[in-house]
Amino acid sequence: MNIHSLNRFLDFTSDPRMPHNFIPAISRRRRVASLLRNARHLNGRELLVAFTCDVELAYGSHRVNRNNPNMSTLLRSILDSSIIDTVFVEGHLVEENAGDLCLLRKRGVEIGLHGYRHELWGRSQWYLPDRPTAQEQRKVLLEAGMQAFLDAGLLRPVIFRAPNLVVDTSTLGLLVKNGFCVDSSLPSHRGVLPIPQFFDEAESLVRIPVTSDPIPLLTRKGALPYYRYTVFNLKTLAEMRRERLLKHLSRIVALQEALGFSPHIVILSHSWEFSNPVAENGNYGYCSPRNFEVIQFLDSTFSEAFSVKHATISALAELLKRTNSNQQQSCAG
Repeated sequence: MNIHSLNRFLDFTSDPRMPHNFIPAISRRRRVASLLRNARHLNGRELLVAFTCDVELAYGSHRVNRNNPNMSTLLRSILDSSIIDTVFVEGHLVEENAGDLCLLRKRGVEIGLHGYRHELWGRSQWYLPDRPTAQEQRKVLLEAGMQAFLDAGLLRPVIFRAPNLVVDTSTLGLLVKNGFCVDSSLPSHRGVLPIPQFFDEAESLVRIPVTSDPIPLLTRKGALPYYRYTVFNLKTLAEMRRERLLKHLSRIVALQEALGFSPHIVILSHSWEFSNPVAENGNYGYCSPRNFEVIQFLDSTFSEAFSVKHATISALAELLKRTNSNQQQSCAG
């Protein structure tokens, strides 16, 4: 067994969703349930919503199709939708799409970096064949991505989302060193709580996860039982009934309030999800330009229960950072 295979095996053993880790998962469910027991009814409260889109070539993590699905058309559709607040772009795509990205920026859409070519910015993952990118290579790719923004006439990126939501502490340190202020790469699919994290004592890097329900659902794949966390990505939300969506949302914002943070959600989509479906792969049959209508529907659904206010990732991070600072001052007082 080579080192990469060994690290993938070790990642599997540490995955909190797997059967051998059910005891911690059950304990987690009980702790969250305890926090929610006395939660207040939050309907009508302000809810900060960040619709985000990862602009990339690959159809998902399995690289089903590496052809460019008319990226210019997709970016202009994002512009016309007037609902996506933040996009994270693969560095190698920036130069050839400079004009459309500049239009997005002028309309108030925040633009961040999404790796360079969908490489791995952290340790091996048991469900991915990708090998971790060497630390020195990460530095080169990060610098290349930042330079691509400047060459395109864009502001240097200060927000980052790693492909596959995989980073490690060395990548986070590299982001801080290069002036990034927000990272949105926390592993929501592994059950990260839907609240911000702060990388260092100076809180110079705020980590905002894609939203997921804090209580896992017991399910199975074949004969294998496992816990699954409901992540607020486009595929999951597009296939979810309205009543269930509002149930997840209410639980999420109640937990955020219980932990002292303003209600907020971050929704993940991908550029290829708004293009025509991949005929040879049923997993991507939901992809369609009609998904712009889906996100409009989601926004309307959120507005039924809350006073929705859209926010970019960096604006959301700044607000949550102030909330955290106020909490610390109150505790110190």
